[in-house]
Amino acid sequence: MRPRVAFYPCCHLDILEPLALLAPYVDEVIFCDINAALLSRWRKSIASLSGPPSASFLIGDVRQVISSVKEIDILFYRGDSPGEDGSGVFVLGDSFLPFILERFHADGGLIITDGSNSRGSNFERMIRPNGLAKHGWLFRKCSDQPFVEKHRLHVIDVKSARSAQPIKNQ
Repeated sequence: MRPRVAFYPCCHLDILEPLALLAPYVDEVIFCDINAALLSRWRKSIASLSGPPSASFLIGDVRQVISSVKEIDILFYRGDSPGEDGSGVFVLGDSFLPFILERFHADGGLIITDGSNSRGSNFERMIRPNGLAKHGWLFRKCSDQPFVEKHRLHVIDVKSARSAQPIKNQ
């Protein structure tokens, strides 16, 4: 069985809780942020942890370093903003989301998000009952939502449009 990987762009110092939340789903979490000064703090945060998932770190603008991520099973993304202290990267928007989707396994995967930096109402459309068909993928809110109550995170199923039932309305 191949290792399952989560990718968390624009994460800042949000390391430990995502590792705990993602533990049942993945073997590795790749954290990414543009701020190189965070690396020593990230390593200090995980120094006492043992067991899966493992953590790896990418330093750089996610728009440039995404090409070094081979495969993504789960996109984890929360707490970002376009303004001060935010990345200004619209990860769930139409200009960047296709770069993430290129790395999803052919069988699809999940997006776990609070809807941060979603341009064009993509997030709102992903979680509506009919879901969203876009960029050759189908997005539907999963029936199981284990993180909504406590963390305000939605779990969205992502399937290739070639292998899934079509969504009627956009």
